[in-house]
Amino acid sequence: MPKALITLTTDFGLTDHFIGAMKGVIASTAPLAQIEDISHQLEKFDIVEAAFFIGEFWKLWPKKTIHVVVVDPGVGSSRRPILLEAGGQYFIGPDNGVLTFVMRDAVKWSARELTNTKFFNKQVSRTFHGRDIFAPIAGHLARGVKPAQLGPKIIDPLQLAIPEPTRTSRRTFTGTILKVDHFGNMITNFKAPDFASIRTAPFEMVVGLETVRHLALNYSECDPGEFYVIEGSSGYLEISLNQDSAARRLGCSSGAPVELTIF
Repeated sequence: MPKALITLTTDFGLTDHFIGAMKGVIASTAPLAQIEDISHQLEKFDIVEAAFFIGEFWKLWPKKTIHVVVVDPGVGSSRRPILLEAGGQYFIGPDNGVLTFVMRDAVKWSARELTNTKFFNKQVSRTFHGRDIFAPIAGHLARGVKPAQLGPKIIDPLQLAIPEPTRTSRRTFTGTILKVDHFGNMITNFKAPDFASIRTAPFEMVVGLETVRHLALNYSECDPGEFYVIEGSSGYLEISLNQDSAARRLGCSSGAPVELTIF
């Protein structure tokens, strides 16, 4: 039997003990499991950005991978801890919408509320469910515990209302920034195939105080300091600045409005 594969994605950062504590619980519960860090530097408390982030990598992992996702500003509240099964993989985390893109993109999915305290740590902190609920559940799954043993099925896990671009006039659409990546590229919610006409028609994309009119095919096509739009690997239009952070230069972050006009 191949050893289980567990991934960790959080907004915990790298300067505290949190990740070490979660890994310790998993290793103690499932010593043979392979633990892989995806990222612990997601924007703090930003559930929408985290949902987008997870949606960009999960399909590339092997079936039966166990993903632990903890971006959880409501920890200790009435929000439920859940297990989601989708695409032959498992997702453990808070029921706060952080798994929205997984549910949206999966052919089918099923969810359970994690209620069987037998599989939690003996003492459950109100502020650290990553250590006391999600990590031990991941370990028990890795050891072969069946999902049905962890809690009852639910049909209503929270799904965020991910904003879609809206048409505001015949040629103009209003959208938003879904995520700012490590390089300061601002990933919009304009799906490139839906706005393919910008490849041949003049356009303006307005964000902050900047109006961008150039579509680049790659990051080196434009001069340093020049803003441009590019079709990113995620399939969305991105606003970039050659060899600099577009987000920092414009003072924009996820959730900022974007306006696209195609002439």
